Amino acid sequence: MENLIDIKDHKERLAKAEKILGYEFKDKSILLKALTHPSAVQGSSTEHSYERYEFLGDALLEAIASFSVFRKYENMDEGKLTHMRVALVSGENLSKVAQELGLADLIIFGKSEQSTGKRGMKSALENVYEALVAAIFLDGGQVRCWHFVLDTVVNKMIDDTELSIVDNPKSTLQELVQVEHATPVYNIINETGPAHEKEFEAEVVVDGEVLATGKGSSKKEAEVKAALNALQAWGKRAQCI
Repeated sequence: MENLIDIKDHKERLAKAEKILGYEFKDKSILLKALTHPSAVQGSSTEHSYERYEFLGDALLEAIASFSVFRKYENMDEGKLTHMRVALVSGENLSKVAQELGLADLIIFGKSEQSTGKRGMKSALENVYEALVAAIFLDGGQVRCWHFVLDTVVNKMIDDTELSIVDNPKSTLQELVQVEHATPVYNIINETGPAHEKEFEAEVVVDGEVLATGKGSSKKEAEVKAALNALQAWGKRAQCI
């Protein structure tokens, strides 16, 4: 199927993307689709944007992250391995990685999204990273895709203290504040983005004081992030390894 967006109009953008990714695409149309936000081809088939690639990239990321933590932490149980994988491939983490790589300026947005000031940028960064993982896999194969994920996410962050595992951050925080006979309360204080790219912001409150806030692509993820941030502020991050 022919692209709705002409490759010729985005030669410079594609060249910059290849430089960032460290990989030259044989089929430039695959890279173009991976960078195309649905708003740029609104009303047309999902074939023309990054949506289908995002689906495949998400599955590839989970597989690579799962294998990596399985091999690295031989004595870690299933629950802790799951938390480690979730931390590595969370929307919060992937959008941060994509931002640091410089992908924000390369995403092709439509006029409708541009008129909103690209308020869905954080979700778009996460989605584009996943789409690019799929694009590299489809154009360059499994090994090239594997190395890209290892270099940009797994090896770079698996030992980072920001990814210290807390079996259940909300429960850990609950135990800490119970010493003072208090209970943490979570409130969703903000919700942005279109229906398919929602971003939620949660706050955790104890005795009327906001301890921390957190953002995520679901209410649950936002609350967990708020709890993690509160634990860090508390200065008693749980260690599980």
